[in-house]
Amino acid sequence: MKLLLTSNGFTDSSIEQAFLEMTNNRTDLKVAIIPTASDPIEWVPEKEGSKEYVPRLIPERKEKNAGWLNNYKGEWEEKGFDVVIADLKEEPEKIKEKLESVDVIDVTGGDVNYLLDWAKKSKLDTYLKDLLGRGVVYVGTSAGSGLLVPDIGLTWWETDMSMDHVGFGIVDFIVIPHQKESDERTNVENLTKRKKHLQSVINFPWKVYLLQDGQAIKVIGDNIEHIGSGAKKFI
Repeated sequence: MKLLLTSNGFTDSSIEQAFLEMTNNRTDLKVAIIPTASDPIEWVPEKEGSKEYVPRLIPERKEKNAGWLNNYKGEWEEKGFDVVIADLKEEPEKIKEKLESVDVIDVTGGDVNYLLDWAKKSKLDTYLKDLLGRGVVYVGTSAGSGLLVPDIGLTWWETDMSMDHVGFGIVDFIVIPHQKESDERTNVENLTKRKKHLQSVINFPWKVYLLQDGQAIKVIGDNIEHIGSGAKKFI
C-alpha cells in the first residue's frame, strides 16, 4: 500500500520526492481526482429549530470552484499525467469504473464531514482498500488525508452528536492537518485534552500525527514516516 497523506498538498520537496518514489518517477500514469470535499457548502439546520445540520451548496461560489478544479487538473496534465475527475456525487458504478482504471487517486481538501458522507453514499468504502492493496497510489490533501483514518472526530465530536465520525480505517492512526500552536483548536495541549476526553467516552486508542502545512505522512507497506519541513509532532 502506498499512501501520501498531506496537510496542504505538494508544498515541500520531500513530499514531491516521496510521490516520485511511489510512482517510480513515471508520469505516463492515469490520475483520478476526487474533488468532492471542495464543493462550496455551508451547514444549515435540517429544519427550523433542528439540531441536525445538513450541507447546502452555495450556488454563487460554484463558478469559482469550477475554475479552481480546472486549474488543478491542468497542473497534473502539465506534468504528463492523464487525468479524470471522479466526483463522488456521480453514479456509484461510474465512479468505481473510473477508479479501477487509474494508477493514482488524488482526494482533495475541503470539508471532511461532507467528504465522508459522500464517500459512504457512493460505496467507495466497500472497495477503496482493495484498490490500494493492488498498488494504486493514494494522495490526500487535508480532508482527503482524513478520509482514511478510523475516526475524524478528534477536534469536534461529542456523544450527543449524530453526525458520522467513523472514517474508513484504512490506516490505524489519526492525522490532524494544518496544525498550529497558535490555533487553540489544534495546539498540542488542547488536542491532548481532546484525545483524553474521547478515550474516556469511546474506544480511541490511536496515535495522532500533527501535520503542519508542508508536512505529510508517507506510508509504503508497513513503513510509516512523518515527512516535510518543521517539527514532527504526535500525541
